[in-house]
Amino acid sequence: MQKASFLVVIITLTFFRFTSAQYALSDAQVVNKTENKSSTSPLPVFNFAGYSYNYELEKITNEMAGNHAFGDEIAKKMFLLGQKYTSEVELIPGNPQTKTVIQKPVIYDAVKRIEKYLRKSVKKGSLSIDQATYTLNKVLDVALCIRNADTKNFEVEIASSDSEDNKIDLFTKRVNLIY
Repeated sequence: MQKASFLVVIITLTFFRFTSAQYALSDAQVVNKTENKSSTSPLPVFNFAGYSYNYELEKITNEMAGNHAFGDEIAKKMFLLGQKYTSEVELIPGNPQTKTVIQKPVIYDAVKRIEKYLRKSVKKGSLSIDQATYTLNKVLDVALCIRNADTKNFEVEIASSDSEDNKIDLFTKRVNLIY
């Protein structure tokens, strides 16, 4: 009788061990599925009000804007970007020395780095001039339109981007300008 009850206990424990292992395995799979869903969440898209600034570009002459490797329109937009994002402030009243202040330096710096990256890509031959011009034109449009908008989250996203390609994607694919 003792042997029979001992065998029943062993068989019962073995059965419970296998079923609990199966439950643990299924629980682990559920946890993995939820982790995968959260890690592949879509990247945020930023919506900003857009406006046409063609009247401002018409006032800029080629002499004021200078030459640019990607054309006169890009040269004018780069000049306008410098005008809109930078200003000169006197250090001490009466002193002729001034200090350049950049409004939204994260965005301004990102645009400058993207321009430099596109120039290098064209020089290496990995990107055509037309593609680089189109990309920089779109980046400049976004930068000029969002100057007066609330861009805290956008600036955080720019700062967290680790490469220039990611910054270009951020400006060109993840920003909607609503006209």
